[in-house]
This record gives sequence, C-alpha cells and structure tokens, in this order.
Amino acid sequence: MSQKTPERTKSALTLPPQQISQEVLIEKYSKGTEQSIFDVNQRVARALAQVEAPEHQKQWETKFLQALQNGFLPAGRIQSAAGTDLAATLINCFVQPVGDSIAHVEDGHPGIYTALTEAAETMRRGGGVGYDFSRIRPRGAWVGSTQSSASGPVSYMRV
Repeated sequence: MSQKTPERTKSALTLPPQQISQEVLIEKYSKGTEQSIFDVNQRVARALAQVEAPEHQKQWETKFLQALQNGFLPAGRIQSAAGTDLAATLINCFVQPVGDSIAHVEDGHPGIYTALTEAAETMRRGGGVGYDFSRIRPRGAWVGSTQSSASGPVSYMRV
C-alpha cells in the first residue's frame, strides 16, 4: 500500500501580501522611499554586512539578503533602524539590574535612581527594559546605614 504525500500548503513566502501587512511595513519599518519588504530587506542586509571586512561585505550582503528573502525575520528594532542615521538601538530588550541603594553603584549594580536613568536612555533609543530587582532587600529588612527598615522591591517597582 503506497502512501500519498499530502499536497503542500502555501507558505508565508508564497502567499500574497495583505493590505494590513503593507501598511505596517510602511508605517513601522520602511525608511525614505522604501515601498516593499524587498526594499527593507536590502537596507538591512547592507547594514548587517557593514561590520564585515570590506573585501567580504558584498558577499555577506548577498547572504543576508537571501536569508531575509527566505523567511529569516530579525527583531523589529533591526528592521526599523539598521542602515539608517537614527540614533537607535538594534536590540529589542534589555535587563536592567537594580542595586540595593538609592544612587550608588554596589558590586557593579547601579542604584535605583541610576538604574532608572539608564533605563530611560535605553527606552529613548527604542529599546525595551525589564528590571532585575532581586538585589533589593525585602520589606522590613534592617538597613544599618539609615537605622530603619527597608521598604522592599515593590515600592521601587511603583517608581
């Protein structure tokens, strides 16, 4: 008994573009005169290849463009900012450590307000921020430097 191979379904690479997809592309990712996903992919591939040795850049641009055209989809920040003059980050998400002090750096962890300043700069450049509050003392823990009890991480989460 022979088994028939089921007919392959259409992939995202062969489906026609949807109107909403075109609108999002133009609004969020296209720059200048770009009007298609190919235009965006070409800019991104060229930008990614710029970090390679000059004599290999064209080769890498071709490889990157091929990957993009075949379905590789980098982070939205890369799609939006790579190859532009924007002062933006190409990384979507950051984890901001928060130390157990107001402003001082302890063991490489910035104090609470320093961490907020750094996070604000990351967000200004288009990155997202998650916070690591694990170094902040729990509510009620004794703070010798102020001779008082700690307010705990939740009070700083509200900030």
